[in-house]
Amino acid sequence: MLTSKKQIAVRTLPVLISLMYSSASISADALEEVIVTAQKRAERIQDVPIAISAISGAQLETRGIEGVANLNSLAPNLMYRDNPASSLVSTLSIRGAATGQPGIFVDPSVGMYVDGVYIGKAQGSIFDIADLERVEILRGPQGTLFGRNTEGGAISFVTRKPSGQFSGSVAVEIGNYGHRLERLSLDLPKLGILSLNIAYKKEDRDGWVKELTPGNGDSGKKNKEAYRLAAKLDINTDLTANYSFDHAEANNIPPPMSLYALRGWKGTLPSAFGPFLGNAIQNAMAPYVATDRPKFITTNTRNGLPLWERSKTDGHSLIFDYKINEKNTLKYIYSKRKMSFSDSLDLDGSGSGSITIIPNVLTWNTMAYGIRDTHYESNSNELQWIGNSDRMNYVFGLYDFKDDGTTLGPQALSIFAIPDLRHDYAVKTDAKAWFAQVDYKLTDRLTATAGIRKTSETKSGWAHHYTTNGFNGALVSDTAVGFYPRTSYSATFDANTPVLALAYRYSDTLNLYGRLAKGFKSGGFSGEANNPVAVTTPYNPEKSSVAELGFKAMYPDLRAQLSGTYFRTKYSDLQITQLIPGTISSFLTNAGKSTYQGIELEGSITVADGWKLQGGYGYLDAKFDEYIDNALNITGQPLIDTASNRLPPYAPKHTLNINVDGRLLKTSLGTLRLIMDYTYSSQVHYYAVNKSLTAHNAGGSYEVGTDSSPPLRNINAKLLLSNILVGGPGEAELSFWIKNLTDEKKPSQGIDFGLFRTTNWQPPRTYGLSFGYKW
Repeated sequence: MLTSKKQIAVRTLPVLISLMYSSASISADALEEVIVTAQKRAERIQDVPIAISAISGAQLETRGIEGVANLNSLAPNLMYRDNPASSLVSTLSIRGAATGQPGIFVDPSVGMYVDGVYIGKAQGSIFDIADLERVEILRGPQGTLFGRNTEGGAISFVTRKPSGQFSGSVAVEIGNYGHRLERLSLDLPKLGILSLNIAYKKEDRDGWVKELTPGNGDSGKKNKEAYRLAAKLDINTDLTANYSFDHAEANNIPPPMSLYALRGWKGTLPSAFGPFLGNAIQNAMAPYVATDRPKFITTNTRNGLPLWERSKTDGHSLIFDYKINEKNTLKYIYSKRKMSFSDSLDLDGSGSGSITIIPNVLTWNTMAYGIRDTHYESNSNELQWIGNSDRMNYVFGLYDFKDDGTTLGPQALSIFAIPDLRHDYAVKTDAKAWFAQVDYKLTDRLTATAGIRKTSETKSGWAHHYTTNGFNGALVSDTAVGFYPRTSYSATFDANTPVLALAYRYSDTLNLYGRLAKGFKSGGFSGEANNPVAVTTPYNPEKSSVAELGFKAMYPDLRAQLSGTYFRTKYSDLQITQLIPGTISSFLTNAGKSTYQGIELEGSITVADGWKLQGGYGYLDAKFDEYIDNALNITGQPLIDTASNRLPPYAPKHTLNINVDGRLLKTSLGTLRLIMDYTYSSQVHYYAVNKSLTAHNAGGSYEVGTDSSPPLRNINAKLLLSNILVGGPGEAELSFWIKNLTDEKKPSQGIDFGLFRTTNWQPPRTYGLSFGYKW
């Protein structure tokens, strides 16, 4: 049952909505026109035959969106989770297409872009983006115009360009847990052909779980900084150059990863080690089990090493726009990005070091601990020819992408004789593509779209797996069973990803569309695999094809808009992540086929003068059609099809978001508004779980319930006093905000080690005051 606080908070929304509908005062304000660039040219979102959500303008600020970590459930069938024990590695899913593996040998299923520049890996992908103008969330495969690794869709962050006029904003913020934030955005007056914009943000927050181990900071502590320089050169009337440099860094302490249960998919410790040893180990670990969000934690630090998460990203982009004539434009995009990422994690959550079972005879080290030290760099070049004629729009392009990354990974998961080990690997990509898409007006109301992209890429790298003399020590052996010397690998993958669409303008306010599209996620190598055959055997690209039917409607008299989509996506050569027993490393394999289908609804309505209601709902039915498995291919059992006994990971059946933005009153001091966000996502599974481990076709590991998170709900609220006249050329605003209003405390992410499980938690309720000035 809900607590009284939660009952009050949850009942607040329908009461507010009913109040808004009861108002007799209706304004004549026109509907907001949203412009997006999902098809490489500026268009009204209403006219784009793609399931797309856009968050722009003041919404970005009022909803606190400054990167991917703020987007959970803000679009239908969109899910975000922190990776286990991490606040800087993302687990992102659109329509159930997700990659939970954080290693850089894996490519994501959802592409992230900043001003058209691809962000290559999940590691270090959680960073603040200063001065955002718009976020576009494209759902469904985007393989034609965006390319590889956009099977679930693409998230495009668009930053604000220099205005050439002296303007800007400053803001400061304070809150509980020692929260402090400063933000600046400044446009300088145009100087000849040059316009400049600078933006800066710094955020600090104390941890929200008290750390009892001497020398460590509190879990969940944040120390983040980001800045950006943007320059626009109007070289002449036909040629414009935009350069931007963005920098973001974080020096955090990981959120608490607590020991959640002394049972995993393989059973209990006594069932594995016998009643004597098993019970002794279990009794020693039992005091550290936390079935509720912890208020304090004692974290095991191997040899006194502290815990940390650090990332630093630097990005350069240079964009030339050359207007050939009134109907044709050439665009060139160059980018160079560097990312350094490291973390030091205690993953078992047991809060203890070596547990003595028999004094002076036997100790059992429960530690699952590791360090990742990653350096990653990418470069890309893209040339676009964008044009139109009386009945046609077209875009042609060439694309070149290269990346190079290395991860050094000392780790320990020590159970009796399992040694300390180290797993180092490197990855490289050399990808080239050409693409073309044409929209042709068959009639004044009917437009056909056809496009194709051809991609060829070479994946290469090396891996080295060896035992060490103590944690992070010198090499002892790389020839023992399960270890190998430095081993190189390379393979080339090709793909064609076409799109076909029909858009029918039924009326000036209703558009209908159908879409067929293909996408693929790159193949590669399991850099963390524990034998040379596995590490040199490539996994194939994962391929998808989608059929969509959708509508986009506007109701000017009601000041409302509504869009909806039905989709059915088929996947083949599924890439499935599996944990290597006795390690904290993973490998990938192609396991079969699946079908994901569902519906998406999204809309907004101005229900009264100054009151706007927005929302989105997604329903997802995800199932495996084929899943070939044999207990991780380790037991020697014959391969079997476990599809009917499996459920896909990170595919919530329901996602919902409701946003209320209303004007409470106008005063001589300013305008008081209420802004509330409610988001919901239903249960998700951390792995491709079995419905039952005792079924006749049970797979090798993981079980529903045991390896699932419960539904997650969240309410954010803000009281905003705007249009405050305090002197000078601008206006001020003051706000009081609360995040996680009802203080939800559910498990949000986890790891099943077979005999025990660990979990992340929803962060606690936070609140604070913000003051800003704009001119």
